[in-house]
Amino acid sequence: MRYFRESMQNTMGLCQYNVRPFTHPEIDAIEEYDDQVTLLAHFDLETLMADVDADDTADAFQRRAEELTRWHNALTRLLTDPRLKNTGDQEPYSPAVRRFLKGAAGDYHRHRHGYEYAVTVWALGLQAPTSYPPETRHLNVANRELRLWE
Repeated sequence: MRYFRESMQNTMGLCQYNVRPFTHPEIDAIEEYDDQVTLLAHFDLETLMADVDADDTADAFQRRAEELTRWHNALTRLLTDPRLKNTGDQEPYSPAVRRFLKGAAGDYHRHRHGYEYAVTVWALGLQAPTSYPPETRHLNVANRELRLWE
């Protein structure tokens, strides 16, 4: 039996009985996605700012925005990867793949929301209201799309 690598153990730690396990091509596609994503599931401002001078804050945010763009592109490619295609069923993905994709999209959006909050507070020099950021995420598994805005 093939197991997921250590970097993915938290993501893959849950078990669901009576569900077909991941196939080898699915695991290959998911591991390629994992290779492209270097950020944590949540945004940690302290970690980002630890090695940044006060004058480099805008550059640090810009670099993080580029990393988020790479993450979004990797997730979008994964959604359309033919190795994840479910064969013999009306659903585009198996239950295991669907669960993984929802978790991966949730990680991306949690990080992006934290990043947006930090940038807004920094750019405006204000305390953002508790209702920010608004819910802007949606994963449409049936149509294989990752939407940023509803």
